[in-house]
Amino acid sequence: MSFAMSRDGMFSTGERGDEPRERREGATSGARRSDGCERCGDRRDRMAAAACRLAQEIAGLGFDVPVSEIRRPSRAASRSCDARHVAMYLAHTTFQISLTGMALAFGRERTSIAHAVRRIEDWRDDEAFDRMLERLEGLAVAACAVIDTGLGADVASEDRR
Repeated sequence: MSFAMSRDGMFSTGERGDEPRERREGATSGARRSDGCERCGDRRDRMAAAACRLAQEIAGLGFDVPVSEIRRPSRAASRSCDARHVAMYLAHTTFQISLTGMALAFGRERTSIAHAVRRIEDWRDDEAFDRMLERLEGLAVAACAVIDTGLGADVASEDRR
């Protein structure tokens, strides 16, 4: 069995794609951040990170969970996990952020985010949960409207006075 290093610094056997791969020492995946977007260079990445933070704030309000719990890098209590999954769902469906774009902002793998979105879609069959999620989606849309009109900047400048 031979190992070859690819351009992204990953080792692979060069045979079947399902073999475990090991990372070069000191390399990072870049998807393990939850505090924003350190390596984001362009405007789209910064906007995606901001949308994810807004989704986390809204989900925190809806579930009465501190945002610090939603952003926690490790697994958390069920309520915090549910709020995180709703935040991921809101970011993806309401703000149209791609799963890959959300990975860095949420500090999770893209596949974990896909699982969260599917989980929330399944829960929408419950009427009470669906109503609650519709309210959170409405709040997210309203927040975007305030930001788009520039009213958010006006309110922030008034608060500083």
